[in-house]
Order: sequence, then C-alpha cells, then structure tokens
Amino acid sequence: MPKNALDNPLVLPMLGLLVEQPRHAYALFRELTRRYEYLRVRNATVYTLMDRLTAEGWVTAASGNDRAAIAVTESGVAELAKRVQQQLREADLTGGPTFVTALAYLGILRPAEAVTVLERRVELIRGEVRELERAAHDPAEPEVHMIEVQYLLSRLRHDIDWLEGTARRIAAGELSWIR
Repeated sequence: MPKNALDNPLVLPMLGLLVEQPRHAYALFRELTRRYEYLRVRNATVYTLMDRLTAEGWVTAASGNDRAAIAVTESGVAELAKRVQQQLREADLTGGPTFVTALAYLGILRPAEAVTVLERRVELIRGEVRELERAAHDPAEPEVHMIEVQYLLSRLRHDIDWLEGTARRIAAGELSWIR
C-alpha cells in the first residue's frame, strides 16, 4: 500500500462503484474483486480505505452503523471526477490498468470535459508516437532490435483512433451519458 492511503489505486474504483450505487463494505469488496481482478483487491485494504475515505468526508454510512450501506458524498463525487480527469490525462500512455480503471468512470465527467480530456490524451500519445518513430527509423539498428517499438507504435496508433472516435461520439451526443 502507498504511504498515503489516498494514493492507493483502489480509491478511484471504490468511489466509482459507490457512485453507481451505495453498497455495504463487503459487497463493495466483492464487486471490486469481480470487476478489477488485476488490482489484487484485499478485504482488509478495502476496510482500511473505507475508514480513510470516511475521514476525508468522501463517503458516509447511510444510517451511521457498521452494517449500513456506504454512499458517496458530493465531495466524494467531485474527488472521483478529479481523479478520473487526472488519470485519463497522466496515466501510462500505453494504456495500463490505471488508465483503464479511470476510463471505466468517464461518465462521471460532463461530456465536454470528457471530450477535452480524451483530446489531451491524444495529443500526449501523438508526442510519444513521434518519439518512437524517430527511434524506430534509426538505420544503425536492425528492425528486429526495435521490434517492441513497432509493437508500441501499432498500439498507440490504435489508441489514437479509438480515443478520437470516442471523443467525436461524445461531442455528437451519440454516446449515451448518465451522470
């Protein structure tokens, strides 16, 4: 676990799942393990983080007892939106788990914000593509020595197409939006 519990990668999906619907802590743990197996969720970590999120005022128990369903507060919704924006912009450009988890909660943003953050990510990826293209075209290196660069270029170009298409669909109102 990171030194600051709020830096734990589980915070974003925990808030996201609670925005979807209030849940008891154990139900939250079960849904995290079902949807985010790659995050290696531990029950004790979820309970520890719930205490921290409660202390921050981002979540609250519906009836104030230990068995109550936990719901997100307005400040928790705002924090989720902030984290989604940040991780969509800054997460590993090759689309690692941090990006994928943030993408799952894109709908917490207003459509215009979502378009802007996706367009910004495209700009960053285009910069990475330019750097990789320079490396890939080094005549001193045999192509096989740079095969991973070709692979990454292919993935990043695909990501650009997907992100641009998704941003266009959002801007055109073609992607249903629930907030």
